[in-house]
Amino acid sequence: MTKLSKTITYLPAIQGDTRIRIFRRTFPDMEEFAGMYVDAYAIISTRYVVICDTLLCPEDMETVMTTLGPELASGRQLLVINSHADWDHAWGNGYFVGQRSAPILAHDACRTRLLSKEAQEQLTTYQKRETTFHNVTLTAPALTFTYDLTLYGDDLTFTLFAAPGHTIDSSALWIPELRLLLAFDAIEAPFPLLESADGVQPLIATLQHFLALDPLHVLCSHSTADSALIRKNLDYIQTLVQRAAQITHRPTNAELEHASTLIASPFAEFSDDETDASAFYRQAHEENIRYILQTYHA
Repeated sequence: MTKLSKTITYLPAIQGDTRIRIFRRTFPDMEEFAGMYVDAYAIISTRYVVICDTLLCPEDMETVMTTLGPELASGRQLLVINSHADWDHAWGNGYFVGQRSAPILAHDACRTRLLSKEAQEQLTTYQKRETTFHNVTLTAPALTFTYDLTLYGDDLTFTLFAAPGHTIDSSALWIPELRLLLAFDAIEAPFPLLESADGVQPLIATLQHFLALDPLHVLCSHSTADSALIRKNLDYIQTLVQRAAQITHRPTNAELEHASTLIASPFAEFSDDETDASAFYRQAHEENIRYILQTYHA
């Protein structure tokens, strides 16, 4: 573990294999995300340096890229992947323009989201609130796919595929030579986060797909991970779906304020987290249940 800046730390991802590198970004100046982090990755093959997610701002990517000079000096092509368009995953894209230009790859819907009016409005709000975002410009991927895309890097193969659920534009990355799955925000401890009712069934399908790959190594964006976490996340969603389906009336707004009570699914059943991040996940748990209830009681 090497501290690179106030907010970014380098960590090895797989013991004994320096080709997979984690860059962990904390949020010391954002109180609502106290105790949390987001990971980006650099993956080094004989042909490519692949950056997976660009964190919060161009300055974050500048810190990451200062560590990759030797790998790029040897002639490798630089490529960038966005797992999805959320602010903590793609707002560093603006680093890769002009003289530092590099191809950015993502799902079609990621490009659509980054070019949307809603994304610009969110950025404007964040820029008024946090100095971190002052130099962010929304930079959409130039290369997109719908179902999957494969890059052949000689020693490593990169298969990027749609993994909807957390968001409509979510992707995951599979490297078969290592049996390594980069799940990004599709899985998380203590449980995954839904951003709409439309994501419930796609997330279940995505988690089932992950399990079918039978990965040896698993990485995700906001926690440590392994195959057991995939199963735990799937069990969590399916349990909530089963309990929501038993509600025979359309919930009132008052009931939805305490959705976990309505379906008898307290936060403590799924997490013993009492860290600074627990308030965030308690709220996320309630939102997950509200979205699931919407699928049955729209």
